[in-house]
Amino acid sequence: MRLSERALKDQLYEIADNEFALPEQAKALPRAQEMLPHLGCPDAELRDDLIYSTLATWILADKFEDDDLKTLLRQLLTEDHLFYKLGESGTDSVFMRSFSALLVPLILSKHRQRPFLMPYELRELKVKLLDYLEKEQDLRGFVLDEDEAGEPKGWAHAVAHTADALDDLVRCKEMESEDLLEILNSIRQKTAESKIVFVHLEDERLVTPVIAALGRKVLTPSEVQTWLAGFVPLAQEKEPFPDCYRQAQNVKNFLRSLYFRAHKPETADQIGENSANALANLVNKTLQEIALF
Repeated sequence: MRLSERALKDQLYEIADNEFALPEQAKALPRAQEMLPHLGCPDAELRDDLIYSTLATWILADKFEDDDLKTLLRQLLTEDHLFYKLGESGTDSVFMRSFSALLVPLILSKHRQRPFLMPYELRELKVKLLDYLEKEQDLRGFVLDEDEAGEPKGWAHAVAHTADALDDLVRCKEMESEDLLEILNSIRQKTAESKIVFVHLEDERLVTPVIAALGRKVLTPSEVQTWLAGFVPLAQEKEPFPDCYRQAQNVKNFLRSLYFRAHKPETADQIGENSANALANLVNKTLQEIALF
């Protein structure tokens, strides 16, 4: 029988008070499956502070067997979770989609420690994540609308959460150059959003998987240059107005974030000093090409 939100919350309070330890003699997967139907709850405390925090702690602490993680991942990629009511905007359904995406990087982090996903499974995951990123219409960051208790519904942040999943995916050695380019092209397209200007650091989060992809050192300088050149027409469209202005602003914000990330010492460590300098120069040239003033 499905637990009510109240009953689940009471259980998770006890778990949280015990530093999110898995209760004695309990199995992680059955307990996780009690939580998943409530993963999209508009109650931010239950969704974020309790369900997500509990599952994240258990995954990172190796409380799930490999087959359990595969089962969990399959569930997260279904129409009950990542694709739940996809296409809606401004409704509570976004929380289910977004927090399903946010659990994916945790599972991938364990795969990179001890591979248990087959290459074809990772490519299926790639296809689904990119399909989701393209089709997600609810682009809200922090949702101030109140829940039944009068509290803000909190983070939706679908684009940022998907960026986190892509960051862990591109770090998987099974992803080849063609996969990385496909992911980079999808990120480029999402940065060119025209409905809103991203204001909740989505540009910074989308830069992170780009740097991780370059850190794999399987893409050629020519491929990176071609990818960057693809931003120029996206920032120079003249219609429809004012959508084209929002699109150009998002593109510029992303490229500026990429430029400054290229200058960080940790980026030089990750992709190599010469590559970081070359990236900064290429991004700078791209920004100059699309500058209006």
